[in-house]
Amino acid sequence: MKKLMLINILICVALIAGCHSRSQAPKSEKYMQEDNGVNADIISETATGDKNLNISVLMDIGDDNLSQPQIDQREQLNDWMGKDLVRMLNKAGYKANLIEKRSQHKPGIYLLKVTIVRYSAGSKAARIIVGFGAGAVSLDTRYELFAPSGNLILSDEHGVGSSIEWTSCARKLNKQTLNAVSNKIK
Repeated sequence: MKKLMLINILICVALIAGCHSRSQAPKSEKYMQEDNGVNADIISETATGDKNLNISVLMDIGDDNLSQPQIDQREQLNDWMGKDLVRMLNKAGYKANLIEKRSQHKPGIYLLKVTIVRYSAGSKAARIIVGFGAGAVSLDTRYELFAPSGNLILSDEHGVGSSIEWTSCARKLNKQTLNAVSNKIK
């Protein structure tokens, strides 16, 4: 009887801990400093001829028909994803900077605009308790690369899902975007 009671208490604590967070965004910058072996992959995969390319990165939360909690989640996701993408571009040899508005873009510099098309935070509790892909996070983005002249030279949409956490999706999409951009302008 005591074992059954203990198991029930542990399940309740796990559910409460999994459902407690109102947002799926990280509470600290520790994720930004994680390497996860990505840097070596990026540098080896993006061998551009000119390592002094300037790129302005503009992040967009996408859909205007969202509730306030959804907007807050997307803004936090956008902020993390933008900083991570700029860091990855800089590690790959580009001179990247994050801008907040298109009016901040300077002529003569590449512009990379990334828009969140769809984001589902999933359920952390389901990922912890059920597993097997239940409560998975999914993220779809669209990126557009504009040449220094202002012409659109690359545009695509891609999406990923993860049963780990949302930063895995964001990092994978950033890596895919970096690879596509590098392949286009090398």
